[in-house]
Amino acid sequence: MKVLAVGDVHSPRYLELFIESLKNKPLPDLFLFAGDMVLQGRVEGYGEVLNAIENEFGTIPPIVACFGNEEYFESRSKIVEQYGEHIIFLDDTSTTLNINGKVIGIVGTQGSLDEPTSWQLRNVPAIRELYANRIIVVEEMLKRLKHVGADLTILLMHYAPTTLTCVGAKPSIYRWISSKKFYRAIVHAKPDAVIHAHVHESKVFYAEINNTPIWNVALPATKTVTEIEL
Repeated sequence: MKVLAVGDVHSPRYLELFIESLKNKPLPDLFLFAGDMVLQGRVEGYGEVLNAIENEFGTIPPIVACFGNEEYFESRSKIVEQYGEHIIFLDDTSTTLNINGKVIGIVGTQGSLDEPTSWQLRNVPAIRELYANRIIVVEEMLKRLKHVGADLTILLMHYAPTTLTCVGAKPSIYRWISSKKFYRAIVHAKPDAVIHAHVHESKVFYAEINNTPIWNVALPATKTVTEIEL
């Protein structure tokens, strides 16, 4: 199964880089958006991303997306309303797709941070509890997908679930861009792939946790849309 994955397009900030990096890419069986596809809640940015994909491939492949911190809570319902016809949006939820005769189970989440940012502490009620509970919920959803017979399970998230793919950023900020606590959910649930973004400065785009492959697909870091074969 051919997968293209990207995050942090922050349209229009990195839209031209996104458009350029689509050239000569194969039409994927599945396109994954790992959050922050728009800049600061700018809903129309999603339309620009979809237009770029359609212009390159002549069609829009199946797309599954999670939200990032710049898909503001107050703009998410509008994003889903306007673009939900073409994109399956997952917000601490899961879905299954039939692709090439296989059942693909995907859990999508913004993810958690080991330490909430100062803005989050001021503006998001009970943010520490939200992050702690999210890890439990995601682990249970991944296990449930395996239980119902998914051939492949994918964890699609925005924040990094490990510091391994944060290398390149300052270690002093790891706790504000990742969650080592999410490591537990991956070890226990054993998804077949984990896709994340958010870490713009990363120099490490691939790592493994107990043989589970982890890809950082943040466009400002990778400079290209990531190709994955599953």
